[in-house]
Amino acid sequence: MANGKSKLPTGIEESFATDGALGLEGITTSDIQIPFVRIFQALSPQLKKSDPAYIEGADQGDIFNTVTNKVWGAEEGVLVLPVHYQMKLLEFVPRQQGGGFVGELSANSNEVRGALRDKDTGQELLDNGNELVRTAQHYVKIVHDDGELENAIVDMKKTQLKKSRLWNTMMLMQKHNGAPVPSFAKTYRLTSVEDGNDKGDWHSWKIALEGTVPSLEAYNQAKELHGSISRGELQIAPPASDQVGQIEEPPF
Repeated sequence: MANGKSKLPTGIEESFATDGALGLEGITTSDIQIPFVRIFQALSPQLKKSDPAYIEGADQGDIFNTVTNKVWGAEEGVLVLPVHYQMKLLEFVPRQQGGGFVGELSANSNEVRGALRDKDTGQELLDNGNELVRTAQHYVKIVHDDGELENAIVDMKKTQLKKSRLWNTMMLMQKHNGAPVPSFAKTYRLTSVEDGNDKGDWHSWKIALEGTVPSLEAYNQAKELHGSISRGELQIAPPASDQVGQIEEPPF
């Protein structure tokens, strides 16, 4: 098991303690994939039985981990400690042309300055015809039922940007003895609800304050992750074929 809590043969536990992370010395942060936490939408490939990405038992509105494929029900949701926030400007090939992630752009780049919104599709388009997607990335620690913590990213784009702003506002409002507290002082439960407009229907995030960080250990782990991101030691880009990131909802 991934958490290493299954019963071990005699002597193995002592060997684990002695040898530590032997064999993993060459793995850096650029060699790992931090999972994204996302909502299944109607066109998500994980819901199609004939698709290799199919996840049995998953349904529209459920929440899932893109690496482990763990699924949380829409109403149950997932408990997280928010650790760090970044706004990313991402370039995608338009979905109508096959879709696909191209790269990250600088806010001060000529490409971003020259982007125009298509009044028919609502997409923000670059001069080359690709789509500019403003993406709020919330780095979090997933708090599992057994108390274990897991790094993840909750990315919100298009209609979900208003949910990101709401979450940021909620975090800024938290105080202790009248003074601000770190974002990871509180836990939040992310669930999903049905949403839509005249362009279609989809499932959106619903964010609720749950409580205080469960332990000092959890607080320190979150603080350590925040430091790694702030120092630039943890550079995370979307997966090369980020189709799920485009199969969400109409632009606006």
